[in-house]
Amino acid sequence: MAIDRPAATTRAAGPVWRVISQASEKGSAAYNEDIAGAAGSCAWIIDGSAFFTGAARTTEESEGAWLVRRIDAILRANPPEDLTFPAWVEGLERQLQQDYAALGKGHPEREAGEGPSAVLGLIRLIGDGQTCRVEAAVIGDVSVLIQDGDRVERWTDPSSSPFEAQTIAAATADGHLPGEVISPKALAQILRNRRSLNRPGGYWAINPGLSWTAGLRLFSGNISPGATILLASDGFMRLVDVIAHHDDRGLMDAVKRMGADGAIAELRQLESADPEAERYRRVKIHDDATVLVVSPELPGNAIGKSS
Repeated sequence: MAIDRPAATTRAAGPVWRVISQASEKGSAAYNEDIAGAAGSCAWIIDGSAFFTGAARTTEESEGAWLVRRIDAILRANPPEDLTFPAWVEGLERQLQQDYAALGKGHPEREAGEGPSAVLGLIRLIGDGQTCRVEAAVIGDVSVLIQDGDRVERWTDPSSSPFEAQTIAAATADGHLPGEVISPKALAQILRNRRSLNRPGGYWAINPGLSWTAGLRLFSGNISPGATILLASDGFMRLVDVIAHHDDRGLMDAVKRMGADGAIAELRQLESADPEAERYRRVKIHDDATVLVVSPELPGNAIGKSS
């Protein structure tokens, strides 16, 4: 990545995230375009997509899968443990532009905004004695849920909500056909939505063809060493936002009780019971679903292991 410092390594003296539970499962499409991970004091969730006209630049995976895998590799090599989030994402934007250009020449039939995009939730743990602070950078509709005692808080970017509502309306206008991942009407609406990507009044996502750093949302807050943080793609958050099987607190409790795999299995059962999206209005019958649950681990202290 285009940042002038050596690859970061886990700092033994600093706080780190302990992974409690993690799972990822592809949806109705051919590729899983979600990734989650943790390295030292950083943890992240990435959810990709790729909608465009013309030929794909990748052959062995979708362009969306390529993009999230590339972001994940950059995070693992150089997690922003010391840089500010705005400085780090500026370097990420430049690197992804270069990497995507290296895949081949652009296709003239693609309009601005078409191609792969990704939404990102990135958290960093800062510890000082027995106190902790979590900082987050979010772009797009991934979610960061914090449970600390009786407090449950969600950090996300709601800018895509009205555009998603338009796509859902298009997808469900004529019903879902068996075996159809995305209806032609929904795809056409998605391509129309892309004209508002990374523009004032529109919605925001990482895109190697459009600048996106202006859409970054920053959050921060103090947490106890016993706090639990859940990072999830919108496909997993359907349990709350689409199906309403849980609220945020209930989802945290469910993941702690049955684990990430169990929660995704519960999601798939509910989705499969509504195979034409008549009860739970959505674009894909099954979306990629990814969740990562972490807790603070302070140096020389096992408090975080009790959560």
